[in-house]
Amino acid sequence: MITIAGLGSSTILPMGVAALVQSAPLVYTRTAQHPALTALPATSYTGFDDLLALPDAAQRIADALEACVGDVLYLVPGHPRIADATVAAIVGRVPQRCRILPGEHPIDAYAAELGIHAAADNAQWCDALTFVPLVDARASWATFHTSAPYVPRVTPIPVRPHAEAWICNIDNLHLAEAVLVHLRASYQREARCALLRGHGSVEWSTVGDVHPPTDYPVTLYIAAAEPLDNRRTPDGIGYVIERLLGPAGCPWDHEQTPQSLRRTLLEEAYEAIDALDRADDGSLVEELGDVLLNILMQAEMARQAGRFTMEDVYAAVTTKFVRRHPHVFGDVAAADSEAVLKNWYAIKATETSHTATPKSPLAGVPLALPALTATSALINKSKRYGMVITGTAEATAHETLGAQLFALAVHAAQYNLDAEAALREVNARYRRRVDMLYARDGHLNGQTEELWRDADTDA
Repeated sequence: MITIAGLGSSTILPMGVAALVQSAPLVYTRTAQHPALTALPATSYTGFDDLLALPDAAQRIADALEACVGDVLYLVPGHPRIADATVAAIVGRVPQRCRILPGEHPIDAYAAELGIHAAADNAQWCDALTFVPLVDARASWATFHTSAPYVPRVTPIPVRPHAEAWICNIDNLHLAEAVLVHLRASYQREARCALLRGHGSVEWSTVGDVHPPTDYPVTLYIAAAEPLDNRRTPDGIGYVIERLLGPAGCPWDHEQTPQSLRRTLLEEAYEAIDALDRADDGSLVEELGDVLLNILMQAEMARQAGRFTMEDVYAAVTTKFVRRHPHVFGDVAAADSEAVLKNWYAIKATETSHTATPKSPLAGVPLALPALTATSALINKSKRYGMVITGTAEATAHETLGAQLFALAVHAAQYNLDAEAALREVNARYRRRVDMLYARDGHLNGQTEELWRDADTDA
Protein backbone atom coordinates (compact mmCIF):
# COMPACT_ATOMS: atom_id res chain seq x y z
CA MET A 1 0.00 0.00 0.00
CA ILE A 2 1.21 3.52 -0.86
CA THR A 3 -0.06 5.92 1.79
CA ILE A 4 0.04 9.58 0.71
CA ALA A 5 -0.10 12.30 3.36
CA GLY A 6 0.13 16.07 3.22
CA LEU A 7 2.58 18.16 5.22
CA GLY A 8 0.45 21.32 5.12
CA SER A 9 2.02 24.73 4.56
CA SER A 10 3.53 25.63 7.93
CA THR A 11 6.53 24.65 10.04
CA ILE A 12 4.34 22.49 12.27
CA LEU A 13 4.14 18.81 11.44
CA PRO A 14 0.48 17.76 10.96
CA MET A 15 -0.95 15.58 13.70
CA GLY A 16 -0.23 11.90 13.19
CA VAL A 17 2.47 12.27 10.52
CA ALA A 18 5.32 11.57 12.98
CA ALA A 19 3.63 8.33 14.03
CA LEU A 20 3.18 7.34 10.39
CA VAL A 21 6.88 7.92 9.73
CA GLN A 22 7.86 5.74 12.69
CA SER A 23 5.64 2.85 11.60
CA ALA A 24 6.26 2.90 7.82
CA PRO A 25 9.09 0.70 6.50
CA LEU A 26 9.79 3.12 3.63
CA VAL A 27 9.23 6.90 3.75
CA TYR A 28 9.67 9.20 0.79
CA THR A 29 8.97 12.92 0.55
CA ARG A 30 8.53 14.99 -2.57
CA THR A 31 11.03 17.51 -1.19
CA ALA A 32 13.21 17.27 1.87
CA GLN A 33 13.22 21.07 2.12
CA HIS A 34 9.73 21.40 3.60
CA PRO A 35 10.08 23.29 6.93
CA ALA A 36 7.84 20.86 8.82
CA LEU A 37 10.31 18.04 8.19
CA THR A 38 12.81 19.59 10.59
CA ALA A 39 10.82 17.88 13.35
CA LEU A 40 11.82 14.47 11.95
CA PRO A 41 15.23 12.78 11.89
CA ALA A 42 16.82 13.32 8.48
CA THR A 43 17.54 9.62 8.25
CA SER A 44 13.86 8.69 8.55
CA TYR A 45 12.88 9.70 5.02
CA THR A 46 14.26 10.06 1.48
CA GLY A 47 13.58 13.11 -0.67
CA PHE A 48 13.03 13.21 -4.44
CA ASP A 49 14.65 16.63 -4.80
CA ASP A 50 17.14 15.43 -7.42
CA LEU A 51 14.29 14.33 -9.69
CA LEU A 52 12.37 17.58 -9.39
CA ALA A 53 14.73 19.35 -11.81
CA LEU A 54 13.88 16.91 -14.64
CA PRO A 55 11.16 17.54 -17.25
CA ASP A 56 9.39 14.24 -16.48
CA ALA A 57 9.79 14.47 -12.70
CA ALA A 58 6.22 13.42 -11.89
CA GLN A 59 6.49 10.26 -13.95
CA ARG A 60 9.91 9.39 -12.52
CA ILE A 61 8.64 9.76 -8.97
CA ALA A 62 5.62 7.62 -9.85
CA ASP A 63 7.99 5.01 -11.30
CA ALA A 64 10.00 4.94 -8.08
CA LEU A 65 6.94 4.60 -5.85
CA GLU A 66 5.33 1.96 -8.07
CA ALA A 67 8.51 -0.12 -7.95
CA CYS A 68 8.49 -0.22 -4.15
CA VAL A 69 7.55 -3.54 -2.57
CA GLY A 70 5.39 -3.49 0.54
CA ASP A 71 4.04 -0.49 2.41
CA VAL A 72 5.30 2.99 1.54
CA LEU A 73 4.58 6.43 3.01
CA TYR A 74 4.81 9.36 0.59
CA LEU A 75 4.77 12.89 2.07
CA VAL A 76 3.90 15.93 -0.05
CA PRO A 77 3.65 19.66 0.73
CA GLY A 78 0.20 21.11 1.28
CA HIS A 79 -2.77 18.84 0.62
CA PRO A 80 -2.16 15.68 -1.46
CA ARG A 81 -5.28 16.22 -3.55
CA ILE A 82 -4.52 19.85 -4.41
CA ALA A 83 -2.18 20.72 -7.28
CA ASP A 84 0.31 17.88 -6.92
CA ALA A 85 1.31 16.31 -10.24
CA THR A 86 3.29 13.54 -8.55
CA VAL A 87 0.22 12.35 -6.61
CA ALA A 88 -1.90 12.45 -9.76
CA ALA A 89 0.74 10.41 -11.61
CA ILE A 90 0.99 7.62 -9.04
CA VAL A 91 -2.78 7.43 -8.43
CA GLY A 92 -3.26 7.27 -12.20
CA ARG A 93 -0.84 4.33 -12.36
CA VAL A 94 -1.93 2.15 -9.43
CA PRO A 95 -5.12 3.56 -7.87
CA GLN A 96 -5.81 0.27 -6.08
CA ARG A 97 -2.52 0.56 -4.16
CA CYS A 98 -3.02 4.20 -3.08
CA ARG A 99 -4.52 5.55 0.13
CA ILE A 100 -4.74 9.34 0.42
CA LEU A 101 -5.10 10.67 3.95
CA PRO A 102 -7.11 13.82 4.69
CA GLY A 103 -4.89 16.84 5.05
CA GLU A 104 -4.81 20.53 5.79
CA HIS A 105 -6.04 22.64 2.88
CA PRO A 106 -3.43 25.41 2.62
CA ILE A 107 -5.86 28.05 1.44
CA ASP A 108 -6.86 29.28 4.88
CA ALA A 109 -3.25 29.89 5.90
CA TYR A 110 -2.43 31.42 2.52
CA ALA A 111 -5.44 33.72 2.58
CA ALA A 112 -4.60 34.95 6.06
CA GLU A 113 -1.02 35.67 5.03
CA LEU A 114 -2.12 37.55 1.90
CA GLY A 115 -4.81 39.53 3.71
CA ILE A 116 -7.62 38.21 1.50
CA HIS A 117 -10.81 36.52 2.67
CA ALA A 118 -10.42 33.26 0.76
CA ALA A 119 -9.68 31.88 -2.67
CA ALA A 120 -12.22 32.77 -5.34
CA ASP A 121 -14.62 30.07 -6.50
CA ASN A 122 -12.92 30.03 -9.91
CA ALA A 123 -9.40 30.04 -8.51
CA GLN A 124 -6.82 28.06 -10.47
CA TRP A 125 -4.54 25.62 -8.65
CA CYS A 126 -1.63 23.90 -10.35
CA ASP A 127 1.68 22.20 -9.67
CA ALA A 128 4.86 23.98 -10.73
CA LEU A 129 5.89 20.76 -12.49
CA THR A 130 3.22 21.41 -15.12
CA PHE A 131 5.25 24.41 -16.32
CA VAL A 132 8.22 22.28 -17.37
CA PRO A 133 8.06 21.34 -21.07
CA LEU A 134 9.29 17.95 -22.16
CA VAL A 135 12.51 17.96 -24.19
CA ASP A 136 12.20 16.69 -27.77
CA ALA A 137 15.34 16.61 -29.91
CA ARG A 138 13.53 15.97 -33.18
CA ALA A 139 13.50 18.56 -35.96
CA SER A 140 11.29 21.65 -35.64
CA TRP A 141 10.63 24.69 -37.80
CA ALA A 142 13.61 26.39 -36.15
CA THR A 143 15.82 23.50 -37.24
CA PHE A 144 15.28 24.36 -40.90
CA HIS A 145 14.96 28.15 -40.85
CA THR A 146 17.05 29.62 -38.03
CA SER A 147 20.39 29.20 -36.34
CA ALA A 148 18.70 29.39 -32.94
CA PRO A 149 17.83 26.23 -31.02
CA TYR A 150 14.19 25.25 -30.60
CA VAL A 151 12.82 26.55 -27.31
CA PRO A 152 9.98 24.31 -26.04
CA ARG A 153 7.03 25.77 -24.19
CA VAL A 154 4.04 24.41 -22.33
CA THR A 155 0.86 24.85 -24.37
CA PRO A 156 -1.69 25.65 -23.15
CA ILE A 157 -0.21 27.44 -20.15
CA PRO A 158 -1.63 25.85 -16.95
CA VAL A 159 -3.10 29.14 -15.65
CA ARG A 160 -4.69 32.16 -17.32
CA PRO A 161 -4.93 35.80 -16.18
CA HIS A 162 -8.75 35.94 -16.00
CA ALA A 163 -8.85 34.27 -12.54
CA GLU A 164 -6.55 34.22 -9.54
CA ALA A 165 -3.93 31.49 -9.66
CA TRP A 166 -2.05 29.49 -7.04
CA ILE A 167 1.11 27.74 -8.28
CA CYS A 168 2.19 25.24 -5.67
CA ASN A 169 5.29 23.14 -5.06
CA ILE A 170 7.91 25.46 -6.50
CA ASP A 171 10.68 23.33 -5.04
CA ASN A 172 13.85 24.60 -6.73
CA LEU A 173 15.37 27.28 -8.96
CA HIS A 174 14.72 25.26 -12.13
CA LEU A 175 10.97 25.13 -11.44
CA ALA A 176 10.86 28.79 -10.42
CA GLU A 177 12.50 29.88 -13.69
CA ALA A 178 10.19 27.68 -15.78
CA VAL A 179 7.13 29.13 -14.04
CA LEU A 180 8.25 32.75 -14.55
CA VAL A 181 9.16 32.27 -18.22
CA HIS A 182 5.68 30.98 -19.02
CA LEU A 183 3.85 33.48 -16.85
CA ARG A 184 5.59 36.39 -18.55
CA ALA A 185 4.39 35.08 -21.90
CA SER A 186 0.72 35.35 -20.86
CA TYR A 187 0.57 37.99 -18.12
CA GLN A 188 1.17 41.71 -18.17
CA ARG A 189 4.38 42.68 -16.39
CA GLU A 190 2.30 44.75 -13.96
CA ALA A 191 0.21 41.75 -12.77
CA ARG A 192 0.31 41.54 -8.96
CA CYS A 193 1.77 38.40 -7.42
CA ALA A 194 3.14 37.17 -4.10
CA LEU A 195 5.59 34.50 -2.98
CA LEU A 196 4.42 32.58 0.11
CA ARG A 197 6.75 30.53 2.27
CA GLY A 198 5.95 27.82 4.78
CA HIS A 199 7.15 29.87 7.74
CA GLY A 200 4.51 32.51 7.00
CA SER A 201 6.37 35.23 5.11
CA VAL A 202 4.82 36.96 2.10
CA GLU A 203 6.76 38.85 -0.57
CA TRP A 204 4.56 40.97 -2.88
CA SER A 205 5.81 41.89 -6.33
CA THR A 206 4.71 41.88 -9.99
CA VAL A 207 5.08 39.19 -12.63
CA GLY A 208 7.63 41.33 -14.45
CA ASP A 209 9.75 42.12 -11.40
CA VAL A 210 9.55 39.03 -9.18
CA HIS A 211 12.85 37.21 -8.80
CA PRO A 212 13.31 33.48 -8.23
CA PRO A 213 13.58 32.91 -4.46
CA THR A 214 16.67 31.57 -2.75
CA ASP A 215 14.83 29.23 -0.39
CA TYR A 216 12.25 26.56 -1.20
CA PRO A 217 9.56 25.33 -1.37
CA VAL A 218 7.33 28.34 -2.12
CA THR A 219 3.86 28.96 -3.49
CA LEU A 220 3.20 31.75 -6.00
CA TYR A 221 -0.11 33.63 -5.89
CA ILE A 222 -1.19 35.75 -8.87
CA ALA A 223 -4.16 38.09 -8.59
CA ALA A 224 -6.88 37.98 -11.23
CA ALA A 225 -6.52 40.57 -13.99
CA GLU A 226 -9.27 43.00 -14.87
CA PRO A 227 -10.61 42.23 -18.39
CA LEU A 228 -8.91 45.26 -19.95
CA ASP A 229 -5.61 44.32 -18.28
CA ASN A 230 -5.70 40.82 -19.77
CA ARG A 231 -3.82 41.79 -22.93
CA ARG A 232 -1.61 38.80 -23.73
CA THR A 233 -4.25 36.09 -24.25
CA PRO A 234 -7.26 35.70 -26.60
CA ASP A 235 -9.57 36.43 -23.66
CA GLY A 236 -8.55 40.09 -23.51
CA ILE A 237 -9.08 41.01 -27.16
CA GLY A 238 -12.24 38.90 -27.19
CA TYR A 239 -13.61 41.04 -24.36
CA VAL A 240 -12.68 44.24 -26.22
CA ILE A 241 -14.47 43.15 -29.41
CA GLU A 242 -17.60 42.16 -27.51
CA ARG A 243 -17.62 45.55 -25.80
CA LEU A 244 -17.16 47.43 -29.09
CA LEU A 245 -20.03 45.60 -30.77
CA GLY A 246 -22.17 45.18 -27.65
CA PRO A 247 -24.56 47.48 -25.78
CA ALA A 248 -23.12 50.99 -25.29
CA GLY A 249 -20.29 50.06 -27.64
CA CYS A 250 -18.72 52.09 -30.45
CA PRO A 251 -21.22 53.84 -32.79
CA TRP A 252 -18.90 53.39 -35.80
CA ASP A 253 -18.50 49.67 -35.13
CA HIS A 254 -22.28 49.33 -34.72
CA GLU A 255 -22.73 50.68 -38.25
CA GLN A 256 -20.43 48.09 -39.84
CA THR A 257 -21.52 44.84 -41.47
CA PRO A 258 -19.61 41.70 -42.45
CA GLN A 259 -19.60 43.02 -46.03
CA SER A 260 -18.38 46.49 -45.12
CA LEU A 261 -15.37 44.96 -43.33
CA ARG A 262 -14.28 42.89 -46.34
CA ARG A 263 -12.09 45.68 -47.63
CA THR A 264 -10.34 46.30 -44.31
CA LEU A 265 -9.63 42.57 -43.90
CA LEU A 266 -7.94 42.55 -47.31
CA GLU A 267 -6.04 45.76 -46.63
CA GLU A 268 -4.75 44.52 -43.27
CA ALA A 269 -3.63 41.25 -44.86
CA TYR A 270 -1.64 43.20 -47.46
CA GLU A 271 -0.11 45.40 -44.78
CA ALA A 272 1.00 42.26 -42.94
CA ILE A 273 2.56 40.97 -46.17
CA ASP A 274 4.34 44.29 -46.61
CA ALA A 275 5.78 44.01 -43.09
CA LEU A 276 6.95 40.49 -43.93
CA ASP A 277 8.62 41.69 -47.10
CA ARG A 278 10.40 44.43 -45.14
CA ALA A 279 11.41 41.97 -42.37
CA ASP A 280 10.00 44.52 -39.90
CA ASP A 281 8.97 42.53 -36.83
CA GLY A 282 7.60 45.56 -35.01
CA SER A 283 5.23 46.32 -37.88
CA LEU A 284 4.42 42.62 -38.34
CA VAL A 285 3.27 42.31 -34.73
CA GLU A 286 0.92 45.27 -35.24
CA GLU A 287 -0.39 44.14 -38.62
CA LEU A 288 -1.03 40.56 -37.54
CA GLY A 289 -3.01 42.04 -34.66
CA ASP A 290 -5.09 44.06 -37.12
CA VAL A 291 -5.78 40.93 -39.18
CA LEU A 292 -6.84 39.11 -36.00
CA LEU A 293 -9.07 42.03 -35.04
CA ASN A 294 -10.94 41.72 -38.34
CA ILE A 295 -11.41 37.99 -37.86
CA LEU A 296 -12.79 38.51 -34.35
CA MET A 297 -15.10 41.28 -35.57
CA GLN A 298 -16.53 38.98 -38.25
CA ALA A 299 -17.04 36.19 -35.72
CA GLU A 300 -18.73 38.45 -33.15
CA MET A 301 -21.10 39.86 -35.78
CA ALA A 302 -21.94 36.28 -36.76
CA ARG A 303 -22.54 35.36 -33.11
CA GLN A 304 -24.91 38.25 -32.56
CA ALA A 305 -26.73 37.33 -35.78
CA GLY A 306 -27.08 33.72 -34.59
CA ARG A 307 -24.97 32.26 -37.42
CA PHE A 308 -21.83 30.92 -35.73
CA THR A 309 -19.29 31.83 -33.02
CA MET A 310 -15.53 32.22 -32.74
CA GLU A 311 -15.53 28.91 -30.90
CA ASP A 312 -16.99 27.33 -34.05
CA VAL A 313 -14.08 28.82 -36.02
CA TYR A 314 -11.56 27.41 -33.53
CA ALA A 315 -13.24 24.00 -33.65
CA ALA A 316 -13.41 23.88 -37.45
CA VAL A 317 -9.79 24.80 -38.09
CA THR A 318 -8.45 22.62 -35.26
CA THR A 319 -10.45 19.60 -36.40
CA LYS A 320 -9.36 20.09 -40.01
CA PHE A 321 -5.68 20.42 -39.23
CA VAL A 322 -5.63 17.44 -36.88
CA ARG A 323 -7.45 15.36 -39.50
CA ARG A 324 -5.08 16.42 -42.30
CA HIS A 325 -1.90 15.80 -40.28
CA PRO A 326 -2.14 12.10 -39.41
CA HIS A 327 1.67 11.94 -39.66
CA VAL A 328 1.82 14.25 -36.60
CA PHE A 329 -1.34 13.39 -34.64
CA GLY A 330 -1.78 9.80 -35.81
CA ASP A 331 0.23 6.80 -36.95
CA VAL A 332 0.66 7.64 -40.66
CA ALA A 333 4.25 7.89 -41.90
CA ALA A 334 5.42 10.86 -44.00
CA ALA A 335 9.12 10.97 -44.75
CA ASP A 336 9.19 14.34 -46.51
CA SER A 337 7.06 17.30 -47.60
CA GLU A 338 6.07 15.54 -50.84
CA ALA A 339 4.54 12.71 -48.83
CA VAL A 340 2.81 15.23 -46.58
CA LEU A 341 1.20 16.97 -49.57
CA LYS A 342 0.16 13.63 -51.07
CA ASN A 343 -1.57 12.68 -47.82
CA TRP A 344 -3.07 16.16 -47.50
CA TYR A 345 -4.77 16.10 -50.89
CA ALA A 346 -5.87 12.48 -50.48
CA ILE A 347 -7.54 13.33 -47.18
CA LYS A 348 -9.02 16.50 -48.66
CA ALA A 349 -10.52 14.46 -51.51
CA THR A 350 -12.26 12.13 -49.05
CA GLU A 351 -13.84 15.12 -47.30
CA THR A 352 -15.86 15.95 -50.43
CA SER A 353 -16.21 12.49 -52.00
CA HIS A 354 -19.79 12.19 -50.75
CA THR A 355 -21.00 14.96 -53.10
CA ALA A 356 -22.70 13.94 -56.35
CA THR A 357 -20.86 16.48 -58.49
CA PRO A 358 -17.04 16.21 -58.65
CA LYS A 359 -15.47 19.11 -56.82
CA SER A 360 -13.39 21.40 -58.98
CA PRO A 361 -9.63 20.72 -58.73
CA LEU A 362 -9.30 24.50 -58.57
CA ALA A 363 -11.59 24.85 -55.57
CA GLY A 364 -10.16 27.06 -52.86
CA VAL A 365 -8.70 29.64 -55.23
CA PRO A 366 -10.93 32.72 -54.94
CA LEU A 367 -11.05 34.74 -58.12
CA ALA A 368 -11.21 37.86 -55.96
CA LEU A 369 -7.49 37.40 -55.38
CA PRO A 370 -5.21 39.81 -57.23
CA ALA A 371 -5.13 38.49 -60.77
CA LEU A 372 -1.48 37.43 -60.93
CA THR A 373 -1.75 35.74 -57.54
CA ALA A 374 -4.85 33.91 -58.69
CA THR A 375 -3.13 32.88 -61.93
CA SER A 376 -0.24 31.36 -60.00
CA ALA A 377 -2.56 29.51 -57.63
CA LEU A 378 -4.68 28.18 -60.49
CA ILE A 379 -1.66 26.88 -62.39
CA ASN A 380 -0.15 25.27 -59.28
CA LYS A 381 -3.40 23.49 -58.48
CA SER A 382 -3.67 22.27 -62.07
CA LYS A 383 -0.18 20.77 -61.80
CA ARG A 384 -1.18 18.80 -58.71
CA TYR A 385 -3.91 17.13 -60.77
CA GLY A 386 -1.53 16.09 -63.54
CA MET A 387 -1.46 18.99 -65.97
CA VAL A 388 1.84 19.35 -67.84
CA ILE A 389 3.23 22.85 -67.24
CA THR A 390 6.26 23.89 -69.30
CA GLY A 391 8.38 27.01 -69.07
CA THR A 392 11.87 28.45 -69.34
CA ALA A 393 14.58 27.50 -66.89
CA GLU A 394 16.95 30.29 -67.89
CA ALA A 395 18.76 32.17 -65.18
CA THR A 396 17.20 35.47 -66.27
CA ALA A 397 13.65 34.11 -66.43
CA HIS A 398 12.57 35.96 -63.26
CA GLU A 399 13.84 39.34 -64.48
CA THR A 400 12.42 38.77 -67.98
CA LEU A 401 9.03 37.92 -66.55
CA GLY A 402 9.01 41.00 -64.36
CA ALA A 403 9.84 43.23 -67.32
CA GLN A 404 7.12 41.65 -69.46
CA LEU A 405 4.50 42.08 -66.75
CA PHE A 406 5.56 45.68 -66.21
CA ALA A 407 5.30 46.35 -69.96
CA LEU A 408 1.79 44.90 -69.99
CA ALA A 409 0.82 47.15 -67.08
CA VAL A 410 2.15 50.17 -68.99
CA HIS A 411 0.17 49.09 -72.05
CA ALA A 412 -3.00 48.79 -69.96
CA ALA A 413 -2.46 52.26 -68.51
CA GLN A 414 -1.92 53.81 -71.97
CA TYR A 415 -5.27 52.49 -73.17
CA ASN A 416 -7.07 53.06 -69.87
CA LEU A 417 -7.59 49.33 -69.34
CA ASP A 418 -7.98 47.52 -66.02
CA ALA A 419 -5.21 44.90 -66.17
CA GLU A 420 -6.41 43.16 -63.02
CA ALA A 421 -9.97 42.91 -64.35
CA ALA A 422 -8.79 41.65 -67.75
CA LEU A 423 -6.68 38.88 -66.25
CA ARG A 424 -9.39 38.05 -63.73
CA GLU A 425 -11.82 37.47 -66.62
CA VAL A 426 -9.36 35.10 -68.29
CA ASN A 427 -8.87 33.30 -64.96
CA ALA A 428 -12.62 32.80 -64.77
CA ARG A 429 -12.75 31.37 -68.29
CA TYR A 430 -9.76 29.14 -67.57
CA ARG A 431 -11.44 27.87 -64.47
CA ARG A 432 -14.67 27.07 -66.30
CA ARG A 433 -12.72 25.17 -68.94
CA VAL A 434 -10.74 23.13 -66.36
CA ASP A 435 -13.93 22.33 -64.47
CA MET A 436 -15.62 21.17 -67.67
CA LEU A 437 -12.71 18.90 -68.63
CA TYR A 438 -12.35 17.52 -65.12
CA ALA A 439 -16.08 16.80 -64.83
CA ARG A 440 -15.94 15.04 -68.21
CA ASP A 441 -12.71 13.01 -67.81
CA GLY A 442 -12.09 12.92 -64.06
CA HIS A 443 -8.45 13.97 -64.51
CA LEU A 444 -6.20 16.56 -66.17
CA ASN A 445 -3.43 14.20 -67.24
CA GLY A 446 -1.78 15.27 -70.49
CA GLN A 447 -3.45 18.65 -70.76
CA THR A 448 -1.07 21.46 -71.69
CA GLU A 449 -1.11 25.21 -72.25
CA GLU A 450 -3.64 24.56 -75.07
CA LEU A 451 -6.13 24.43 -72.21
CA TRP A 452 -5.53 28.13 -71.61
CA ARG A 453 -5.91 28.96 -75.30
CA ASP A 454 -9.14 26.97 -75.43
CA ALA A 455 -10.36 28.90 -72.42
CA ASP A 456 -10.07 32.11 -74.40
CA THR A 457 -12.63 30.85 -76.92
CA ASP A 458 -15.23 29.62 -74.45
CA ALA A 459 -18.31 31.63 -73.72
